Amino acid sequence: MVFSFSGRHMEIGESLTNKAREDCENLAAKYGTEFIDANIVMSKDSHMFITDISVKTASGNSYRASEQSDDPKNSFEITLQKINQQMQKKKKSSKEKTKFIDSVEIPDDDKCCADHPMIIAEILDDLPLMSVNEAAEHLNKSTKVFVFENISTNAINVVYTREDGNIGWIDYKIG
Repeated sequence: MVFSFSGRHMEIGESLTNKAREDCENLAAKYGTEFIDANIVMSKDSHMFITDISVKTASGNSYRASEQSDDPKNSFEITLQKINQQMQKKKKSSKEKTKFIDSVEIPDDDKCCADHPMIIAEILDDLPLMSVNEAAEHLNKSTKVFVFENISTNAINVVYTREDGNIGWIDYKIG
């Protein structure tokens, strides 16, 4: 993890820097991810301390929060709590997206599976956020099926290559 803690118009002490690094490591461990970059900037404006935190994770997510308080430690802790809430919301959203199949009934008839193999997949990573056109372009570059989160509707969508060579699109709505 690249960790930086800097101050504008103030000096940042070693104690607060060490606590910030430890809290960032604990937050990453809590959500089972790795922070690639954690950047903390604390500034002083009159009697208020303003903390800005931006974090990039190994899964490609970015989080950013800012808060002010009359106490520097309190300003940092509230800002880190905001990052925690964002990560919690993202994790909850990701769990909902992976609940496509609760149980699968496999038929006893072996003939049904000979001509049409059954494919069962579970999405464990975050889905990329993009438009349908971007997903169709990605489809042309990679495989026959591509799952993504639609940037305009926040719904789970699938683009795929049909048997006639054209592109098909499935719009799956949760709830």
